Amino acid sequence: MNRCFMRTMKWVVLIFLIFVSIVLMPSACYYDNEEDLYGITPGGCDTVNMRFSGEVKAIFDANCARCHVPGSAQYSGIPLATHAQMEAAAKNGKLVGRINNVSSPMPPSGLMPTCDRARIEAWVRAGAPNN
Repeated sequence: MNRCFMRTMKWVVLIFLIFVSIVLMPSACYYDNEEDLYGITPGGCDTVNMRFSGEVKAIFDANCARCHVPGSAQYSGIPLATHAQMEAAAKNGKLVGRINNVSSPMPPSGLMPTCDRARIEAWVRAGAPNN
């Protein structure tokens, strides 16, 4: 075979391999798991439609109120008593960062249960609505 033909075939094969790689790449990044599909974390933690007035406020009342409600005995100076205050902390990234901080956990007694943190994160991802 002549040299020009061989060089052309190498390019055709190379282009074909690049094309196949590009076409197959997106399917390799698909995550087919319960949490992404249904909002349920492994272990049965439902994170769908988290409401501030329901699930999120109850988690904060149980874990955070003693230090983050002005006038409480252990008030930290960082108010999280109202939706507006919690929304601000959610939208600037500090809320999720603090509840997942292993080296300086919130609450100080230790990280909240994984399900509670997942519920708060779902509410933050939804835009921290006042619902």
